[in-house]
Amino acid sequence: MSKFQMFDSVTLNQDIQLHSGGIAPQGTDGAIVEIFKDGEAYLVELFGGWLKLTPEGDMIETSQDDPEAFRDSLDVETLYPHQINLINAHQQSDKQKVKQ
Repeated sequence: MSKFQMFDSVTLNQDIQLHSGGIAPQGTDGAIVEIFKDGEAYLVELFGGWLKLTPEGDMIETSQDDPEAFRDSLDVETLYPHQINLINAHQQSDKQKVKQ
């Protein structure tokens, strides 16, 4: 059985080399977006800082308190259970449960 579920919020418990280059440091937040082989591995979208779009269409750094803020996506990586820790379990709404 899978240790994590779809859309669970997780954090890295070690530095991860990104396929796109660079390193996602320990403590980087992410979300489970795919589960492989009943939890042997997970596809995790890793997030960076908070950004927003300016009226000119540029992305600038901002705080999470900004109503127009969104998280920068660093990369999507295949990770193993020993590389991540649960922050928050995703809660399905009744509407989502009915659609399954």
